[in-house]
Amino acid sequence: MKVGDLVSLSSKGRALHMNWQITECGGYGIVVGIGNPSKIISVRWFQPDGTLLWTTIKKPRNFYRYELKKFKKV
Repeated sequence: MKVGDLVSLSSKGRALHMNWQITECGGYGIVVGIGNPSKIISVRWFQPDGTLLWTTIKKPRNFYRYELKKFKKV
């Protein structure tokens, strides 16, 4: 994955209990950074209509690579 890629939660990411807010709200994310160990990927999440998912949280959320997959149009 590269910075700027659109992503969604993978099946493993949906199964984890720590991602329940994203699972309920749906939507997609944009990769905004990749950590020094390339296992950590920073993602900013958006609702399906394109608005920011959490307006009060300014920092992107961090995920492991296995929690994400490239976004596919339906």
